[in-house]
Amino acid sequence: MPIRLDLTTVIALAPRVSEAYLTQAVAPWPCETYLHIQHGDIDIAMAARDASRLLSALRLLTTEAEAEGGWSW
Repeated sequence: MPIRLDLTTVIALAPRVSEAYLTQAVAPWPCETYLHIQHGDIDIAMAARDASRLLSALRLLTTEAEAEGGWSW
């Protein structure tokens, strides 16, 4: 089930709502799960395990910025 992403604060992207969803091939053996982020006609896909590492790294950076800037979610 897709989730809506508000990317209106991303400067390089035109203001519109995007979606994120997971996909996995149907096969009799285990298959990789992919995270897709769709923004207009653009579909970015990466293995979910890679996305997890990327999101963890981004969370560390935003936590540091939050501590330094005095703002919070």
